[in-house]
Amino acid sequence: MSIRCGPRAAWLVAAFCTTPATVCAHAFGERYDLLVPLGFFVVAATLTVALSLVVAAPFMRRLASQSTAVELTLHPGALLTAARVVLGLLSVVLLCLVVVAGFAGSRNPEANPAPVLVWIVWWVGMSFVAGCVGNIWPACDPWRILFDAVDAIARRLGCANGIALHWRYPAALGAWPAVFLLLLLFVWLEVIYPHSALPVQVAWLTLAWSALTLTGMLCFGREIWQRHADVFHVYFSMLGRFAPVAAAPARGELVLRMPGRGLITADRDSFAMAAFVIAMLATVLFDGLLGTQGMIMAMHAVSSWFPVPAGGQGYVLGTAGLLGVWLVFFGAYLFACVITSRLVPARTARELACLFAPTLVPIAIAYNVAHYFSYLAVHGQLLIPLLSDPLARGWDLLGTARYYPDIGLIDARTTWHLAIGAIVAGHVVSVWLAHRLALREFAARAVLASIPLTLLMVVYTAISLLVLAEPLVQFTNAAS
Repeated sequence: MSIRCGPRAAWLVAAFCTTPATVCAHAFGERYDLLVPLGFFVVAATLTVALSLVVAAPFMRRLASQSTAVELTLHPGALLTAARVVLGLLSVVLLCLVVVAGFAGSRNPEANPAPVLVWIVWWVGMSFVAGCVGNIWPACDPWRILFDAVDAIARRLGCANGIALHWRYPAALGAWPAVFLLLLLFVWLEVIYPHSALPVQVAWLTLAWSALTLTGMLCFGREIWQRHADVFHVYFSMLGRFAPVAAAPARGELVLRMPGRGLITADRDSFAMAAFVIAMLATVLFDGLLGTQGMIMAMHAVSSWFPVPAGGQGYVLGTAGLLGVWLVFFGAYLFACVITSRLVPARTARELACLFAPTLVPIAIAYNVAHYFSYLAVHGQLLIPLLSDPLARGWDLLGTARYYPDIGLIDARTTWHLAIGAIVAGHVVSVWLAHRLALREFAARAVLASIPLTLLMVVYTAISLLVLAEPLVQFTNAAS
């Protein structure tokens, strides 16, 4: 059976073949030898998450009785407008560069800016910015900018309704198109499709998405399409609700707030959005699971029970694994909500699932940091020489064509401690946000309502650490 993997594996193989130093999983120079058994880390982390509810309960109760949290309004004025214009123009230029370089540049993923811009700088880098700083994607979205520009021109020429046809969007669909576009399109291409790092494939995929999303905007209107079916708009918007900086209702203003506040002050999300949040968690964990011995053994076992044609084993088993991990995570979350609904009968399990889903976003951000920070720091350096010679013509436009990435920038020891810190912190923040929300909804029964979800987060913590440990660390004894 062949195990297919996404663009990260392609870059790792290329780096291994072209670098004299030893290169291991996730771009580390060597594996890290744990000073204590892995079980100690797992127990300590899970106890920290579990006990965080004990700490949060009295503190949050006092906080809830006080006045509303203070938000600081910033007035950048013309500076914000200028930044939006610059980001918009830059994003359109980079979109064109991805297509041109994909077709006309080098066929080597490490010598072409297209896959680096899409898979590393944009997907990973923008996720970090949206979740940890603020959601700048609306100002950087090239498809939104292009649509708005053409729409504005049409209105100036006398078309009062612009270029959108404003077809009625089926209410029953809700945000489910974004859920399945994330699972069955983007993440599938990222981690299962074996050629997603090839520049020409990146160019074709970029054109395909451009056609799909611009057609959707044209048919239903930009706002309707982006709210329900534009997977990237939904994804970065959800991450941005955790960020400390957000757009203010008044144009030209920003709001500085406590991280996570946007997750508990917004209106209750739909059931589809709850599924989307779980997909955000499950897809990152699935990417880590693909390289573990447990997943490889499971795929071998499944293929022996359900024979699949040799050419399609990677696709079929990978797709089944991706959907299976999401369904297991979603089922566990719904089960926790069912138990909560028995403890607090004021809400149904479905209502609770919609209510508490945004509080899991900090875990998704923590998973991104744990799995991809070193990947971004090491492979993101590839963009420095590539921008000087985007088409592999021997140019040196910026004077950086001879720069060579430092693959030892972050070692396995640093990455392990950063990852375990991020995972524990993400789960603790989620516990606190969920309890804050429970206090608002259930008052005196808030602790009781928080217990099932906290237990679920304890399990998530243990699983994520076990998955993360395998490519990072080595064990000094069999018991570890």
